[in-house]
Parts: sequence; C-alpha cells; structure tokens
Amino acid sequence: MKIPLAYLAALVASPLAVVVPAPVSAQEADPVLPPLQLRGGTPFAYCLTDTAAEALRGAGFTFDAVAPATLGTENGHQCMKATLENGQINTDLTGLTGSAKGGFALRKGGKRAEFAALQLRMKLDRTGTITAEHLGKRIDTLTTSGEGIKTSLTRVSAENTPVNLAPAAADALTAKFGTSPLSAGQQLFSGTAGFDVLQGVTGLPTGK
Repeated sequence: MKIPLAYLAALVASPLAVVVPAPVSAQEADPVLPPLQLRGGTPFAYCLTDTAAEALRGAGFTFDAVAPATLGTENGHQCMKATLENGQINTDLTGLTGSAKGGFALRKGGKRAEFAALQLRMKLDRTGTITAEHLGKRIDTLTTSGEGIKTSLTRVSAENTPVNLAPAAADALTAKFGTSPLSAGQQLFSGTAGFDVLQGVTGLPTGK
C-alpha cells in the first residue's frame, strides 16, 4: 500500500509547527513603556557662581527669587531654592522633563526682570534647556551641560552642574535694562538636585 505524498508532507510539517514560534510583531518585540514619574516636592538649588555674583554686583544688579522659590545660601553662595512640581524620565533614559513654580529675578534701578515657571527638557546626551515665562512669553532662559548629571531608573541627580544664561535671556535683560550683566552662554549658576523615581521597572538600562 502506497502512502500518499501529501500525507507524508503533513506528518513532517506538523512537528515543525509546534517548535517554530509564530512571528512576533515589532510592537510585541519592542514594547513602548510609559515614562517614569519623578517625585514631586523634591527641593533643588541653583547657586550663583563667584564670577556671576561678581559680575552682577559690578553692574549694579541684585539677585532675587520669584515665589514660591526662595533665596538661600549654600557654601557662601547665594542661591535660588525651589521644588520640583512634576517630572518624568523615559524608560530608555533618552530624555527627561521637569517643571517648577517660581524662578529667579534680577533688579536694578527700580526695574525688575523675572523668569518664572521653569521647565526643563533634557536630551540623551544629558544637556538640557530650561525655559521660563518672561513678560508673558516662554523663552529659552538657561542651558545645562551634562557635567555632574547622573540618570538611572531609580534616581536622577545633578551635582555642581553648570547652568548657563541662554541667548534669549541675555537679549531679554538687554531689552529691559539696556545691558546684560552676563553674556549669552556664560555660566550663571551651579545646579544641585536629586530626584527619586516613583516606580521602577526591571531589565532596562541603569544609566551612569
């Protein structure tokens, strides 16, 4: 008795169907996880550098805070102290955002320039841009380098990170006072912060 070829083919193919997995879609292979939230209410400080403080004094400017941020002193440096309102970090550590109420101001001769409602957007290389509300418009106010910044899926921190005056903010000071005590790109603050992640995940990058 001859066994039909089609039957033999079916016998051979059926075990393979068991051991060969079905194709996995791109979405299943590389799931997109939502960003992790940072713990709100965590304090941070932007402290004037010696050079910036000297430049402000020499040009007749007074440094101030915009509530609810406050003025303080750390290691002999005048600081703006604020708290993180909310923030989040991507699970692949490619970016971070954060916001805080209040900000800082410069005063001279009865005039005052305020930069408030700070918002940070940090990129993969850990450099960032901080925007603020100034005269009813949101402008690039500060930039940060990646120096002193560490990111992981459990904590984000900055220690003595250079925070520089953005060109748009330097232009805003010139428009307000006729001159800017600091040039665009010059370091204004050293930033110190430490934000915990509210929930963690496993099997993902831990950062540096």
